[in-house]
Amino acid sequence: MADGRSNRKAKVVPFIDRIELDRKKNLQAVLNKARLMKLEGFDAVEWDNNIWQINGGRLFKLTGKNVKSASLHFSLPPKLGSDALKGEWEIVAKALFILRFHRKHQSTPNQRNFITAIGYVAFAAAELGQELVRLTPEVLDNACSLISTHYGETTAYNLHKHVAEFSAHCDANGLCRALLQYKFAKMKRPANVGGFSQNRLDDSEVLETKSSKLIDPAVFKVIGKLYLKVPKDHKYRIFILMLTLLACTGRRFSEVSLLPNQELSMDEGGSAYLEYFPRKASRGDVFTPKRRLYLPSEVTPIVSKVMTELVEITAAARSTAEEMEKVGGPDLRFLENIPEDKKLYGANCAEMGISPSVLIISGWLRRHNLAWPDQNALTKAGSRPRHLIHYTNIEGLKKYCVRDFSEVHISVIHTDQFGKEYYLKDLLFIRPLGLARGSYAHWIATSCTQSMFSTFLRYFPVLAENYASGNLEVDFTSHHFRHTLNTLLDEGGLSDLLQTEWFGRTNPRDTKAYQHTSREKRALMLREDIKKGSVGGQLAEQIKAVPVDLQDAVLKARIQAVHDVGTGICVHNFSQTPCERHLQCSADCKDYVWAKDDKGRLDEQKRQYALTALARQHVIKQLSSNKPKKSADWLAHNDKKLKTLATQLADNGVEHFDPEQYLNEVKHG
Repeated sequence: MADGRSNRKAKVVPFIDRIELDRKKNLQAVLNKARLMKLEGFDAVEWDNNIWQINGGRLFKLTGKNVKSASLHFSLPPKLGSDALKGEWEIVAKALFILRFHRKHQSTPNQRNFITAIGYVAFAAAELGQELVRLTPEVLDNACSLISTHYGETTAYNLHKHVAEFSAHCDANGLCRALLQYKFAKMKRPANVGGFSQNRLDDSEVLETKSSKLIDPAVFKVIGKLYLKVPKDHKYRIFILMLTLLACTGRRFSEVSLLPNQELSMDEGGSAYLEYFPRKASRGDVFTPKRRLYLPSEVTPIVSKVMTELVEITAAARSTAEEMEKVGGPDLRFLENIPEDKKLYGANCAEMGISPSVLIISGWLRRHNLAWPDQNALTKAGSRPRHLIHYTNIEGLKKYCVRDFSEVHISVIHTDQFGKEYYLKDLLFIRPLGLARGSYAHWIATSCTQSMFSTFLRYFPVLAENYASGNLEVDFTSHHFRHTLNTLLDEGGLSDLLQTEWFGRTNPRDTKAYQHTSREKRALMLREDIKKGSVGGQLAEQIKAVPVDLQDAVLKARIQAVHDVGTGICVHNFSQTPCERHLQCSADCKDYVWAKDDKGRLDEQKRQYALTALARQHVIKQLSSNKPKKSADWLAHNDKKLKTLATQLADNGVEHFDPEQYLNEVKHG
């Protein structure tokens, strides 16, 4: 596959209970069901408007953004003119948006991309004069091709997936006459790990693991020094602790920043773990089960100290969050003992942790007529000021403190598998809300967002220079720690299956995108694996008969290059001779080897076995016909492939494999 993933099409569950032959009736049924939905924050939405303003609920909870509303434009993308969607395209876009959000609670960027994908399909359909009901794969291909020309690789890949999802919704709900079963043939996952390559193993650069997504070891050293030297009362201390957890756990930013408040736990066997909620920003606010993250023994002491310190330094903000949840507003306890008629000047505000700038001519209190001039006020030197000094009162400060409060601050953040709800006070990372010019609203607590972390990274070089005596440029993101740790575990010998499980993924193929070890370096590692007996193939069997003191020499002579061929690895050196089997690697080739426990290749091995078994059936029919030609040779070839692939499946734990059942499952999605 071009994207290195499954060849299965997007599969969705219908939104309507009964599919009619009349496609327009099905669309009306989808629309009726969507309009029945009562979603939080959609009160102000007028269905016929092409711009929807969402002012509450889960939809506008954008990771890294402190927003109070979200807007959705049901129109063509800007690159296509931004005209509003009309007719059936408007109906299907709005209805599917409502229903898919009700089902899975995707985040705003995900929903906007979905609407953008529909816009491209609508544009491509209009160019061919097709309505929704007459939609064909040709229109979808044209839409995806146009997307590829308008966007970069990553964005195009995501939009291609949304086009496939849209077509799946059309199929599932009977919106089009043709059964689309669509997936863009040229869809390509960014940083793809598939394909062929060839490099010699005596190249000096082979041993170096290089990628723009890997963090330089010098960065880890600086983080360690900052962890040891930056004072606990430093305003960026909390982000240094966050960096430490990112480096030690390899979790996504949203998973670390929204960790539940806890200390390190131990299971019955004495293994250390912490609990977290697996989540991706693109999936938005969904109900996810809480999981255990077991920690490597080397990082356990560090993580334990970090979590203990976090509980300590976030105590004040946690108290604020508890009060906010209790009163349904900002924590105004610091204003309780101030008389209502007391005049409060800039110095009084500063004593309470409020910036005196709120009383200057451009300050918030002055602009909202909550500050008044004092005709008799003098300067600290006892002289009359050039401009009258202003003051406010307790009511003015209360209104000022309320201005930045949002219902988001007291809404549910997590709901675990047992129905327990987690609020802001239940998070491990919590801090006062940041305001302009470096001030903080200590009366409002908030979580640590991606934008806050990005701001911190801008000051990271300064911290490195002051506390770690290092001159360091920031060329990494929070997600690069995940790539780096995944690559280190891969090079350390952890199987793809265990990597997938530990990083909280569901598809082993996704793990491949996080492994940045070169195939050539893997080949050098392969030599060691062959000696350990963890590799299958003719070469591995031959090495068993070679004396131990000669194995290294034989392996060095035989393995000069490496090529990933999908189901396994080819070690044939093409610079010496061409491939005599023409890439029919699994047909008992002497240069073909495979890892015995490589679940990432299992799907491809099953596919190859099923197709070969199907081909063998045709060969047998041809052999018994009047024109057998060279069917006997082809039958022997297929038998060799089936024998090799059966051995690979057995090495992967698959003892009994039914190719017909597999093909039926693929056919029916």
